[in-house]
Amino acid sequence: MVSGKIHFAIRNKGCITALLVAAALFLCSCSTKNDSADVSAYLGEYSYDSSISAMVYEDMDGEGEGIQYREVTDYNKLIAYSKAPVCLYFYGGLSSDTSGITASVEQLAENYHDRILFVSVDADQETELATHFEIAALPDFILLENGSWTASFSNNDGKAWTTGSLAQWITDNSGIS
Repeated sequence: MVSGKIHFAIRNKGCITALLVAAALFLCSCSTKNDSADVSAYLGEYSYDSSISAMVYEDMDGEGEGIQYREVTDYNKLIAYSKAPVCLYFYGGLSSDTSGITASVEQLAENYHDRILFVSVDADQETELATHFEIAALPDFILLENGSWTASFSNNDGKAWTTGSLAQWITDNSGIS
C-alpha cells in the first residue's frame, strides 16, 4: 500500500509540474503577443474624429479592403511595440483639407500597409505631442522606428511637396522598399 501512495504522489507531482510549466508558457506567450506582435491591442473603435488614429488596412464591411481609421487607445505602447516603422501625420483639425493631403496620405497608408503604420495626429488637439516633435507648420510628418524619432518631413520651409516626394522620403528614411 505504501508503494502505491508513493507512486501516486510522484505521478501527481509530475502532473503539477507539467501544469505549472504549461501555465508559465501560456502567460509568457500572451504578454509577448500583446506587447510586440499585435499593435491592435492599442487600437480602439473605428473613429474619424479621434485626435490620434491609426490608418489600418482592413476589410470594409464586405466591400473589400481599404483604409479604416481606428482610435489609438495607448499611443506610447503603440509606438514602443510596433514592429513596423510608424509615420506620424500631423494635420490641423480646425483647417480644411482643400489640397487633398489626407487622401494622399491614405493612399500611401494603403500602398505601404504591410510595411509601415500611418498614424494621423490632430495637432490642434494634441498640442503636447506637437510640441514634443517641434511641429511648426502643417502638415508635418515624423518617422519613428523602435519608438525613436528618426526623421522629419516638414512643411516648415514652405517648399511645395508632392505625394511622390513624401513616398520617396518614407522609403529613404525607413529602410522599406
